[in-house]
Amino acid sequence: MKIDYFREFIALAKYLNYSVTSERLNMTQPGLSRHIAMLEKEVGTMLFKRDTHNVRLTRAGRTFLEGIETIVSDYDALCEKLKRTLAEQLHIGVPYFGIKRYLSDMVSGFESSHPQVKLKYLPAYPEAIVDALLARQVDLAILPRIDAPNSNRLIFHDAFREPLAVIMHREHPLASRKRLHLSELKKESFISIQGYYSGAMVKYQHDFCRTAGYEPQTVLTVKSIEEAVLNMKPDMGVLLMPYHVKEANISANVKGIAVADPQCYLTISLCHHPENDNPLIGRFIEYYLKLNVKGGYG
Repeated sequence: MKIDYFREFIALAKYLNYSVTSERLNMTQPGLSRHIAMLEKEVGTMLFKRDTHNVRLTRAGRTFLEGIETIVSDYDALCEKLKRTLAEQLHIGVPYFGIKRYLSDMVSGFESSHPQVKLKYLPAYPEAIVDALLARQVDLAILPRIDAPNSNRLIFHDAFREPLAVIMHREHPLASRKRLHLSELKKESFISIQGYYSGAMVKYQHDFCRTAGYEPQTVLTVKSIEEAVLNMKPDMGVLLMPYHVKEANISANVKGIAVADPQCYLTISLCHHPENDNPLIGRFIEYYLKLNVKGGYG
């Protein structure tokens, strides 16, 4: 039984007039009569006594009114509570190794200025975060803006540019350097990660190397950053990744070197599903963009 039928019953019990009630409810009188008849059939008894001039509640109708008013009131209160609960939670997706860089310096400030808001996090690989956005399992994500599957179904708000880093074995001949130009990696063998953004990062790796005048030679293709690190050797295998991977210190056996070429960067964006109506999304984006114009780089 629809909750609206209960509301119509309560209104008719108040006005005891089909014409007035249907007008107040902005519906037709035959429609109101049909709904009341369906309600009476459902409960198995007459709720109103009608004659040519009068409508009045039956004894069963009065009993039903007492109970149904409480039910409708409780239902409305529960809906309102649920709306407040959902509105005061913001679920954010962020790459595994990017939590510190993307969030840690600003979360405390947002929570202080929004004490009623509960922030929840989904640390995962970018493609899993995109899937969660599309499934409405997270409200917002902080991700590199990369041409990846389904990314065109999301709305992006660019926040800052993140430079790249070369990840290599710490005993690699170039590991003592603080900065490297991509042209210095011309003779290196690269590791490609097909599982990071469904391989879109591989294309970017190739595009960046082409700007330096060469085609990168791939020695190994893996599915995760962890697998890439495990397979790195002092004389084989380097990896181009966002700078935050360097900062994460993911293994004692590897080192990250900043890429000096200014054109080698990823645009980091806040993104969300266009049909997600959580009002906190806009407030968080506004706060984040105000504090992270440069993202702390440069």
